[in-house]
Amino acid sequence: MDNIAFSSIARYTEEVSVSKLDFYQQINNRARRAWPLMLLLLLLLVLRLPNFSEPYWYGDEGIYLTIGQALNKGYRLYSEIVDHKTPLIYVFAQTGSQLYFRLLLVFWMVVATAGFYRLAYLLFPGKRLTVFLTSLIFVIFTTIPWFEGNIPNGELFVMGFVLVATILLGKTAYFRDLLSENKEAIGFDRKEALWLLGAGTALGLGILTKVPALFDAGAILTAGYFTVTNRFSPRLTNKRFLAALKLTGLRLGLIIAGIFLPILLSVVYFWAVGSGQDYLQFGLLYNLHYAGNWELDFNNTILNGLFTLPGKFVVAASGVFAITFLRKYVKPRTQFIFAWFMLAMFASLLSNRPYPHYFLQVIPPLALMVGIPLTELTEKKKKLSGLLQAVIVPVVSLGLFISVLTLLKVGLYPVAAYYQNWLSLLSGRISAQEYRQLFNPVMTDNYEAAALIKSSGADTMFIWGTNPMLYALSGATPTSRFTVSFHIQDLNAYEETLRDFIADSPKYAVVMRNENDKFPEFFAYLYGNYQLFQEYDNFTLWRRLNPPK
Repeated sequence: MDNIAFSSIARYTEEVSVSKLDFYQQINNRARRAWPLMLLLLLLLVLRLPNFSEPYWYGDEGIYLTIGQALNKGYRLYSEIVDHKTPLIYVFAQTGSQLYFRLLLVFWMVVATAGFYRLAYLLFPGKRLTVFLTSLIFVIFTTIPWFEGNIPNGELFVMGFVLVATILLGKTAYFRDLLSENKEAIGFDRKEALWLLGAGTALGLGILTKVPALFDAGAILTAGYFTVTNRFSPRLTNKRFLAALKLTGLRLGLIIAGIFLPILLSVVYFWAVGSGQDYLQFGLLYNLHYAGNWELDFNNTILNGLFTLPGKFVVAASGVFAITFLRKYVKPRTQFIFAWFMLAMFASLLSNRPYPHYFLQVIPPLALMVGIPLTELTEKKKKLSGLLQAVIVPVVSLGLFISVLTLLKVGLYPVAAYYQNWLSLLSGRISAQEYRQLFNPVMTDNYEAAALIKSSGADTMFIWGTNPMLYALSGATPTSRFTVSFHIQDLNAYEETLRDFIADSPKYAVVMRNENDKFPEFFAYLYGNYQLFQEYDNFTLWRRLNPPK
């Protein structure tokens, strides 16, 4: 009996030991797999440390924070406070301050980086060095100031949604069906439905953050397109093609349904709160106007034609169809990455404006493009196949990207000076005021005026010109629903703006010295009812007469 008991105890002890060993082995294996990603996230955090020392200097961020503050006060988006983007970027800006807004961005980019790393591993299975290097490129170029990666712009938030969508799709057969060397389509599992809907919803939320995310959503859908076309046969009764068409059509249908779900809900919400027409005008349709009112002239008929909307469409569509017909020579992952790159380039050029942050949208597919030669050059390929994938496709893509930046004269922000100036601030070699002025020459004036306005308790203010950072700094909300003069001029909303200004009669008004557009009715009322209170280098501050005339 004792021997039996001893034997049972020994067996139990041995099983526990093996179990513990397996547990620790699993932890060790996961740590070994995770350390490259942890290293990348640490780099991301270190590179973003200077972001938290920046002043309120950047125009778009000033608009986001101004609208976020207004929403926190109960204003209705698009009806009572407006900009021309879809709503989520302003919801994110309801964090209340630049610090919290930027903390949100850091968290967002941690998630986005994890998503990119997972996608790279999915596209380049077993190629740990390739996955690490492509992810390193992604982290660097979405973080450093070169393309304004230090600013909470819509492109970075969109990126997070898109890469979360790829994580969810990685749990389905959607990408596996594309990348599988087996010509038979992978069957549909009902459990996939929720992941597919979830991925589509993430893409829809990206579109609700910034409209050009439509092209990222389109790029994700090309994975299903290539799954079908790669199995296409001239014989339309080909069972493999028909099976792939049926299964992929089902998956694409669920993703598209997910995309439309949050968009439709947003329309219902804004109609319910009485802002439906304004949401349609400013949140959705205004983007078409914005994309078409920037003129380019290269003194070259062909170039001018290529940068029109039809011209860009032809270039992007030609690229996608070309890579479709090269299916015998390039792998499906190359097709998908190149299609994503072409669509992202189209998106970044929608308005033809030379703003660096627009090109952040191209960074994910361009970083993945680097992984193609890193992988293909280590494998034995047919001569033409190897040349196409390892050389021609990446070189053409990079060449197109650089050519566009050069033609548009995109002014990339300096990187070395950004970090050197921050170190000078930390070491005390420059003061906080000097540091702020390095970002924007209006900073000293803004910080002085904001302190004065805030101490007076003024809740509203009007600025004639472009200085939304002063709204955000002072906590004062615009008397008009427009945050900058650009929208007033573009929409010819002078009468509405003056009416709102007179009705609100704010304690302070600001006139920017660099605003050249005429607004005689406003100045007539200003001179009669306000007195010049303070002159600054970049603007004048006016205070209301008590009582106004």
